[in-house]
Amino acid sequence: MSARVELFANLTSTRYEPAEFAASAEAAGFDGVTCSDHYWLNDLFPHVWVSLAAMATATERVTLAPSFINNLFRSPFEFAQSSASMQRLAGGRHEAGLGAGWTEGELTATGQVYPDGPTRARKYREALLIVRQLLATGCCDFEAEHYQMHVPELPGLAGVPVPLVASVGGTWTIRHITPIVDRVELKVIGRATRGGRLDLAVLGSIVEDELLRMVDEVREVREDIPIGLFLMVGAGTGAEVDGLRNALGDNLCGRFVGEPAKVLENLRSLETIGISRIQVTEFAPGTIRNLGEELQ
Repeated sequence: MSARVELFANLTSTRYEPAEFAASAEAAGFDGVTCSDHYWLNDLFPHVWVSLAAMATATERVTLAPSFINNLFRSPFEFAQSSASMQRLAGGRHEAGLGAGWTEGELTATGQVYPDGPTRARKYREALLIVRQLLATGCCDFEAEHYQMHVPELPGLAGVPVPLVASVGGTWTIRHITPIVDRVELKVIGRATRGGRLDLAVLGSIVEDELLRMVDEVREVREDIPIGLFLMVGAGTGAEVDGLRNALGDNLCGRFVGEPAKVLENLRSLETIGISRIQVTEFAPGTIRNLGEELQ
C-alpha cells in the first residue's frame, strides 16, 4: 500500500485478543495496529501497554502505536520509559503517540481531576516537551506551570529513536504542538466528544470543510509534517450499519459507514487532501475484518 494512504487497525475492546487482532490485521494487509488508552467507555478496555507488547510479539511487519496514551492518566516519564521499552521489543516498529485526554467520567469515577480544555491543552504541550527531552537525551530538566521534572541521565531512554506523534484538533494545539512532534493525527471528530462522551448528532454534522481547515492550519505551521486522521468507521451490512449510516447522513463521517468496498474507497480518497495515514476505529462490529477482506 505504499502508493496509498496507510490504514491502521485500532483495538478498542476486550472482545478481541490483542495478539490475534494484530496478527490478523497484519495478514490482511493493514499497515499498522494501535490500541486505545481508556479504563472503560461502555465496556472495559484492554490495557494499552500490555496489549501493545502482545501485538509486538505477534507481528513482524506492521507499525505499532498507542491511540493515544492519555496524558491525564500517566506521567510523561512513564510514557517515555514505556515508549523506549516498546521500541526495543518491537524491533524499531513503534511510534510514541500521546493525547491530551478527553473522557471526564473515567477520571472523576476513579477519584482524579478532569481539567478544563485550556488546562488540558497546556499540560499536554508541557508533557510532550518533557518526552521529547527524555527520548532525545535520556535526561530532563524542566520547570513550568504543570510539571517540574528533574531526571538524571538515563542512557536507556535515548538508546533507540522513537518517533513522537500527537493528536491535535483545535487551533491552539495545532499551532503549539505541531512544531515539536514528528507526526500529527487530526481528531476531526473532536467537537463530537466534548464533555467526555460521543454525541452522534454532532458527529453527523461534521463537514469536509472542517477537515480541510485543519489540514491547512497544520501546513501553515509545518509544510512537511506527515498528517494522519482518526476516524470511527462502520464497514459492513445489516441493521446496525444501516442505522449508523442513517444517523450520520451525507456529511463527512457518513462517508465511512456502509458497504466495505465503498468505505475503503472513501478512506483511500483522503490521500488527495494530504492525509497519509488513517486510524480505523470500529464503529460497528466486524469493521476491521470486513476492511481486511477488501484489502486482500
